[in-house]
Amino acid sequence: MKKIVFFIECLEGGGAEKALTELVENMDKNNYDITVVTESNGEMYTARVASASNLRYLVKKCNPERFFHYNLNRLLYRFINTAPRKLLHKIIIGNKYDIEVACCEGFATRLIANSTNKNSKKVAFVHTDMQNNHWTGIHYKSFEEELSCYNKFDTISCVSESVAEAFRKTFGMTDPVVVNHNPINTNDIIAKAQEPLILLVPDCPQLIGVGRLCAVKAFDRLLRIAKQLKEEGYKFNLQILGKGEKEQELEQYIIENGLSSCVRLIGFQPNPYPYIVNADFFVCSSLAEGFNTAVVECIVLETPVITTDCAGMKDAFGKKECGIICKNSEDALLEAIRNVLDNPHCLNEFSSNCRERASYFDIKECVKNIENMF
Repeated sequence: MKKIVFFIECLEGGGAEKALTELVENMDKNNYDITVVTESNGEMYTARVASASNLRYLVKKCNPERFFHYNLNRLLYRFINTAPRKLLHKIIIGNKYDIEVACCEGFATRLIANSTNKNSKKVAFVHTDMQNNHWTGIHYKSFEEELSCYNKFDTISCVSESVAEAFRKTFGMTDPVVVNHNPINTNDIIAKAQEPLILLVPDCPQLIGVGRLCAVKAFDRLLRIAKQLKEEGYKFNLQILGKGEKEQELEQYIIENGLSSCVRLIGFQPNPYPYIVNADFFVCSSLAEGFNTAVVECIVLETPVITTDCAGMKDAFGKKECGIICKNSEDALLEAIRNVLDNPHCLNEFSSNCRERASYFDIKECVKNIENMF
C-alpha cells in the first residue's frame, strides 16, 4: 500500500478544495493510505475529508475571546508563512510518504517542492490559467524561483487542456505536464438538486451565477450587464451564489442602481444544485478560470451555460454546444445574454446537448486516471 499525502492550505468552498474532497472520497483505500494536511480545521469540507482520510491540521480555530489561544494561533500562522520551506516541510510533512501532492499553486507547490524526502514521487496540481491569471508570484522571490520549484516535480497535473497549454507557454515545460479533470460526483449532484426551491421572482427567465465574490470572477461586469438589460426593458431574475471580498461593493451597486427587484446576492449555499436546476441558464462572467466546476455541474443538471472564453470551457463543452462561449469582454457577454433572452427556444437544444455531454463526466474513470498518474 502506498502512503500518499496531499497538502492544501484550506478546505473552504473553492474548486480545488472540492476537487480534493471528491478525490480522497473515491480513491481506492486498498491501494492508498491517504493523509491530507491543511492549515486549520472547522472549514466546509473538513468533516468529509476527515471521514475519507487521515486529516491533519496545523491550527485549531477559535474565537478572539479566547485570548491566549487566539494569539497563539496568530504566532503559528506567522511561523507557517515565514519559516524556511525545507524546515516547514520537515515539521509538518516529514519523510514517511511515497507520494507527495501539492493540491494548488503557490504556497502548497513551494512547500512540496522543498521536500526533504528524496525518495517520494512529487505531483503538483495546477488549477489556474498561468497566462491570464498568474497570481502565484506573491509566494516566490522571483519567476526563476517558481520555475525552479516546478522543475522539482515528477508530474504537473493540469485541470484542463487550456490550463496545460498556458502552463507550458509560461514555464517552457512539456514532458511532466499532463491533464486530469477534476472529479465530479454526478449522482450526488443530481440527488441534491431534487431539494425543493421557492423562486423569489417567478414567471420570468431565471439566471444564476456561482463563485467566489472576487475580482477574477468579474461579477461587477455581470451587474453592469444586468443594469443595461433592465434599462432595455428585459424581465429576468439573476441570483448570485457565493461570498468574498467584493460582496459589500456588489451589494452597494445593486442598491444604488435600482437592481434589487431583479438581482440578488444569495450568499454561499452548501447545496447550490436546486438553484442551478431551476435556472434557465447559468452565466460565468470570469476574467480567467482553470476548470470551472460549477459549469460542469450545470451540464450534469442540463442547465445551459453562457460563459466568457476562459480556460477549461471548451474542455467542459467538448464537441457539444452546451450553451454559448463568447469573447472575454463585457460587450460580448451582454450580447450573448441578450440573444438568449430574445431567443429562449435555443435553450431547449442547449439543454439537450448538456444531457448528452453529462455522461462524459464519470467520477470512477476520472479518479482511475489520477490514480494511474500516481
